[in-house]
Amino acid sequence: MIRQLILFFPLLINCYDSDSTVSDEVEPIDKTFKEYTTSWIGNDGGTQMTHIPHDMLNLYVSNDGLAATVCQWDEGGSNVVVFKNGEILSVPEGSGTGGWGRFSERYVALDKKYTYQLLSQNGCDGANKDNNKNGLPQYPDCNDESLWRTVRRYEINTGKGAPFKNGYGYNGDMLIVCHGEQRKMGGLAITDNDLFVAVSKSNSSMKDSIFIFDKASMTKKNRFALDFMPDDIHADSKGLLWCLSDNKIITVSQKDGSNKNIVISLPKESRSSTFCIDENGQRALIPNCGVDMDILIFKNIYNNPRQDVSFGVKGGVFAKERNFIQGEAGPLRFSGPRGVGIDENGNIYVANQFIGGGRGTSLECYNEKSKKLIWKKEGLIFTATAAFSKTDKNIVYSPEKIHRYENTDKGVRQDKLIGYTLNPFKFKNDERGIKDGAFITSSFTSQINGKDFLFVSDMYGGMIEGYRFDREKEGYIGIPFLNMYNGDPDKDYPIKSWVDRNGNSIKEDNEIENVKEPNQYSMSFCADVNGNIWRGTRNKGFMLWRQKGLNENDIPVYDKCHLFRLPQGITDSKRIWYDTEKDELFLAGFSDKYPDKQDTWWCMGSTIVKLKDFLKRVDSGDTDVQNWKPDMAVYIPFNIEDGSKKDYTNAKAFTVCGDYIFVAIAREGFVTVYDRINGKYIGKLKPGKEVNEQSGWSDFNYTLNVKHNSDDSYSIFNEENAFGKVIKYDIKKFD
Repeated sequence: MIRQLILFFPLLINCYDSDSTVSDEVEPIDKTFKEYTTSWIGNDGGTQMTHIPHDMLNLYVSNDGLAATVCQWDEGGSNVVVFKNGEILSVPEGSGTGGWGRFSERYVALDKKYTYQLLSQNGCDGANKDNNKNGLPQYPDCNDESLWRTVRRYEINTGKGAPFKNGYGYNGDMLIVCHGEQRKMGGLAITDNDLFVAVSKSNSSMKDSIFIFDKASMTKKNRFALDFMPDDIHADSKGLLWCLSDNKIITVSQKDGSNKNIVISLPKESRSSTFCIDENGQRALIPNCGVDMDILIFKNIYNNPRQDVSFGVKGGVFAKERNFIQGEAGPLRFSGPRGVGIDENGNIYVANQFIGGGRGTSLECYNEKSKKLIWKKEGLIFTATAAFSKTDKNIVYSPEKIHRYENTDKGVRQDKLIGYTLNPFKFKNDERGIKDGAFITSSFTSQINGKDFLFVSDMYGGMIEGYRFDREKEGYIGIPFLNMYNGDPDKDYPIKSWVDRNGNSIKEDNEIENVKEPNQYSMSFCADVNGNIWRGTRNKGFMLWRQKGLNENDIPVYDKCHLFRLPQGITDSKRIWYDTEKDELFLAGFSDKYPDKQDTWWCMGSTIVKLKDFLKRVDSGDTDVQNWKPDMAVYIPFNIEDGSKKDYTNAKAFTVCGDYIFVAIAREGFVTVYDRINGKYIGKLKPGKEVNEQSGWSDFNYTLNVKHNSDDSYSIFNEENAFGKVIKYDIKKFD
């Protein structure tokens, strides 16, 4: 279900004393700053109905140029989006993402009136026993055998559900294909009169099948068995059904499934899960997510299929060619082709989902003959923040991308995609590209000896990876040089700290340090501006890997890890922020004054403490931090999860910049601001009218990055996970 902004305003708490004592009074304050603008980066749309989905797994293009993308999950509910001339025409309502038990499959089709989507409906999430206006159930029973596998139909221009006489579901717009968790749907194809759905067998006595339905009545016409289960299907006007399976496209009769003996064999190194048939050109177009990152084209498919020239730059965004470097975005430099289509005017449409593990999309339209880009729409990964470059004021890094922005045109998208910092084909151990690896969300930038370094962490701050850059050799691609992961003391697993030494970016035994794990439930791996690595260990203290300079390969060298005990005034360290310029360390967690009465694991805590001259004191030999008294304590809102929703005002993340402490609130997308000198609460920022005053939850532990500009204004990046962007606040005065 879409996690929308909840209109519940927090009571913000401030108790402080500059002499390290605290007041027992709790003062409720609710002040929103007035003079600021809300913009964003990473997505061509900033609202629910305009944002580009963060996933695109398939694409259908009609002859007249309508294009529909589909994915299995988009946090903002845009599982299916219909585009016309580069703009969103409609977003079918309730098209998946788990809301009310509906889950999108990766298949969509269009005709002149309707959008059709394969969708599963269970009866366990918000279901009822009521019948719809057709007198048929709105939901199935809550069990695996009763789950509906459906074709859902929508009005193409409005996205509203298009009910029919025998339709199931709350709106009467679902055609049930089959039942049960064991049955899978493997493709949707369409002709003027029929719908074709590929359905897998559920036991050894069955066969995989094609179900055929009459479009006019939305009733079943026929069914025939197959000897294989397709990954995708396409129906042409000549009576053939084209089926992609096992790196081949096989043809069978639409009438009875008999083999028509036309086979297109794809190159072994290609990776494809969808395709389209261009009947006018007698061609098959296949998006290739393999190392070539192009569109494979086979010609003369009805007589003697053979591979033709491909469309797009071979190697895609990772190619070094013409005036482009590796990782650089540009026309025909695809970043992960997943869907392709062609219209009657000779335009090719390509849906990309970035080949890295974090995803992020683009939909591009080209004139095939001239190869000219007509339009392009871009989306960001599901949830991320961005960090400001320390060497270029207009460059920012999201976890896998480089963006350029200018402080102009507030209230709209402010960036241009420059390129990608991940190449999973070359750097196979890059955590961002490992299948089912850590979900990377956080970005930190450092400057060492005038060079930019990028660090990333996952949603729960349980790992960190570092990257260096060599523009001449690798272009924009980040070269992994550091990786650390939580260990497990119960299983005697240490923290494995890898730092590259020889520059080959391969983990070698002599480069790995095993560090004893005091508490695997850390949620706070982060890097500071100098490239030091910090990690909280809850009630066990906090850890520091101190950066000592660059070696002969321009790779940071780190001192042995040091575990510090907690200072007075705080009982655990759940988040850390270190200001290298002022030598001030900030720890966030719980305290004896405001403890956690249960394990509110996701929350940042109730207390932030500041330690001045931290490394100066450590270097002087004063390393027993347990005896230190914080120079300041700030108490922030905290409530346990008890169903009252008071916990919605809990803090999720924080950072420190200039004169202020910035705190990200967990649910509403608010950012609260405190004075870093005395801890006084000043006010809050919330999503503005430019984004319909909406934001998703704060879903990870380092959502904020802030820049203090030369004109004394501040630019603030905060995660916005509902609609696939990073929100940017620009404010001149905090009053």
